[in-house]
Amino acid sequence: MKYDSQLISKPYAQPRLQRTAWGFVTLGFWALYFYLWSPLATLVLWLLGIRTAFFELYTRQHQVEPFLLISLPIIAVLCALLLIGWAEYNRHRFGKSDRRGAQANVSLEEVAAGLGAAPAVAASLRDAKVTVLHMDDRAQPSAMTPSALAMA
Repeated sequence: MKYDSQLISKPYAQPRLQRTAWGFVTLGFWALYFYLWSPLATLVLWLLGIRTAFFELYTRQHQVEPFLLISLPIIAVLCALLLIGWAEYNRHRFGKSDRRGAQANVSLEEVAAGLGAAPAVAASLRDAKVTVLHMDDRAQPSAMTPSALAMA
């Protein structure tokens, strides 16, 4: 297959200002989309009794509950601070060095032994990009041919 620039979008090839502007346009259309669904969502919530629960919890007799009005934002801020603190603790503890080491190279003979195939098949698999692997009756690789996708 040939590369078609009209089918594949490269957003990072665009200028940052243009990407940001199109991001805001996309956000605006998503907001409009959700706004258009709001009457149906309101109907479903009303049928499930959510509207009644809202009035009972927050606006009983059309009064705002001061405890809920003050405590819920405080609890939300405390949860956010706790989450940020935990993330910063983990970043400080684990972020200094990468503890993952490089994997040792595996020899061609080890790959062939792991596959149960001849070293020539393992070498062909190593050198090819896209292949069709032929299996014998014992479900072990016996041969390999390059795929048509690799030649395009």
